[in-house]
Amino acid sequence: MAGSPWFRLDLNERELRDLLTDPSGPVARDLLVDVGEIVTAGAKRRARVRTGRMRSEIHYEVGRDDRGLYVDIVSPARNRADGFPYPVVIESKRRKKRSLRPALRDIRKGLKTQ
Repeated sequence: MAGSPWFRLDLNERELRDLLTDPSGPVARDLLVDVGEIVTAGAKRRARVRTGRMRSEIHYEVGRDDRGLYVDIVSPARNRADGFPYPVVIESKRRKKRSLRPALRDIRKGLKTQ
């Protein structure tokens, strides 16, 4: 009926459940992208800057394994002398200037403001 205010909406409960709760579904992926952006921004903001190489290379990657989706925060920066991953040294417990661990605390605040 043209111009009728009535419409029909058929919900597939399984599809709706998968959309909202599947750890590999679009809602989970969007949430992980948001978390990846929040933590990456926080890590870059707190990164120790000598040359800026580590900070400029920090990024996130959404991946999937047998348990579902996950997000990695990565900086592939390496020590030029021996090729050792420079961020590992910065984030170790012996260092006082960390960037990633405090950035993880930004998730709660960042998601509340969105």
